Amino acid sequence: MGGVSASAAAGGLKKLGLSPGDVKRVFLTHTDYDHAGGLSAFPDAKVYISKAEEAMVDGTKARRLFARNKLSVPYGTLENEEIIDFGGVKIQMFLTPGHTPGSASYLVNDDLLFTGDLLRLSKKGEALPFLFIMNMNHAEDKSSIEKARPLTEKAGYILTAHTGYAKKL
Repeated sequence: MGGVSASAAAGGLKKLGLSPGDVKRVFLTHTDYDHAGGLSAFPDAKVYISKAEEAMVDGTKARRLFARNKLSVPYGTLENEEIIDFGGVKIQMFLTPGHTPGSASYLVNDDLLFTGDLLRLSKKGEALPFLFIMNMNHAEDKSSIEKARPLTEKAGYILTAHTGYAKKL
């Protein structure tokens, strides 16, 4: 949908027949600019990140050498496996570190698994680790994929940030 900028995010929503004002909650899988850069498009939305990802935005942990992630809006944090029920929609956060230390995946209504940059899908629909060069800890990313396997088997759909989606892996 375009998390790089507010205009990209608004443009993606427009394609879906929605406006930024329709968005009341934003659940970030991590805080890299290509996921968090469009947050200003949602002034009325509450933003969530994993508690572990907070180190990426509070200055504790650098993304690369001196490059740090930042959020331009207030946010709340979620603990591993915490559930939020929003108007009958159950959203559960699972910590899936590797891409960043606080990368998270979200299971919505026990059916839709949003993985962010935890994994990428092959052309055959196989779950592969995200790109080595982009992961802060590639071994941890691979381990997180294995730990998330029960979620990928439970969910009806696996939705990635960059390589599309798959119906039940």
